[in-house]
Amino acid sequence: MTRQALTMDAALSVSAAAAECPDALAVRTDSGDITYRELDRLVRAKRARLVRPAPGRPYLLDAVCELETFLTIYALWDECIPVLLMQPGMTAAERSMLLADIDAIKEPLPADTAVVIFTSGTTGRPKPAMLSRSALIASARSNARNLTLGPGDIWLMSISCARIGGLSILSRSLLARSAIATARHFTPETFIKTLRDKQVTLASIVPTMLVKALDAAPDWGPPPSLRSILVGGASASDALLKRARQRGFPIMTTYGMTETASNVVTTPYEERFEGAVGSGKCNADTAIKIIDGSIWVKGPMTMSGYWGHSTHPSDAWFETGDIGRFDENGYLHVEARRSDLIVSGGNNVYPVEVENALEEIEGIERALVVGLPDDTWGAIVTALLVPSDDTPVDKYTLIAALRTRLSGYKCPRRIAWVKDLPLRPGGKPDRRPEVLNGMELITLHYCA
Repeated sequence: MTRQALTMDAALSVSAAAAECPDALAVRTDSGDITYRELDRLVRAKRARLVRPAPGRPYLLDAVCELETFLTIYALWDECIPVLLMQPGMTAAERSMLLADIDAIKEPLPADTAVVIFTSGTTGRPKPAMLSRSALIASARSNARNLTLGPGDIWLMSISCARIGGLSILSRSLLARSAIATARHFTPETFIKTLRDKQVTLASIVPTMLVKALDAAPDWGPPPSLRSILVGGASASDALLKRARQRGFPIMTTYGMTETASNVVTTPYEERFEGAVGSGKCNADTAIKIIDGSIWVKGPMTMSGYWGHSTHPSDAWFETGDIGRFDENGYLHVEARRSDLIVSGGNNVYPVEVENALEEIEGIERALVVGLPDDTWGAIVTALLVPSDDTPVDKYTLIAALRTRLSGYKCPRRIAWVKDLPLRPGGKPDRRPEVLNGMELITLHYCA
């Protein structure tokens, strides 16, 4: 069976992959290698134990980035059962709210839905984006053409598979009949060691991870096996890209989102050693246009809609809400991610959610959350707080209260107590980073 001849069902099927290339490497773990034949046996066992959801409902999966999770996702894809990925590390309050939102949706999922991922979108409350099998396959094929992805490649699972950036590594590698490599929780040392020891050819990371790895090992250079590092999830500074390439790293910047089944813009593979800046050029089968500064995307990889909220026809343009421009060389430059969304260390933080949590705390009258630009994190979650009675809440009390309400990456790392919140003309909150200029910011430290 040629790659072009793969049917939609076979493309995301471990069973089909095992029939096509049984002895090819599928997964490289700390304990050893797993071929597609062995992976098929493990996935069949997982399929036999699945508790199937009701028709039109998804299988809820706590998407911890480990082999058992990958096996479950593969099993669900083989059975054509949609999976809803739950973020690991949610607080009890966040989980309860998410489950309540899911229970409230009575509309059945479209029959071809492969995955549902909650994304912050632009409305404050996370919404469940539906991605069809055809969308995942279209995205995988588009990326495979740029990367010439195929058997022999080993892609490091360095991003949580609860996020589209991590999940797409599974779909791309399965379609290409290439391999993934498992990874432990990120530290610069383990990342560097894993790239070398597992002979990784491709890795997807966020800029924060690249900064930390470069800082931790001043003499670190690319191992011989490494073909490219894809950097996305947040904007990478020109200085960071230059620094990495000066050490000889093949860097490909990317731009995309959950609603587009991961990246739709990527540095061309042949330019990965060059000094080009920006997020990259349009992937194959992808159209992008700029209307009044806003980025619009069209292609078969776009979502089916938000479950229970709206549908999105596959041939329609999708407004990302991000601001960008094309330069004279065809590179897209993303100048601002969705108007209020804070991207910190590759994690999406929606200010309204954090503000609501802050305003539940006794002693806080009002809150405004802003992203403070930072070279390492991209942005630091920063809160401006108006006290209820002119007496600021003790910072240790504030830390304790936040840890019960929010995941760690959403908790503000900087705060300032103010008399009034900054507003734009018309009374809307002013979330521009410039409002922090001249303010005395207090740093909050959270114990692990």
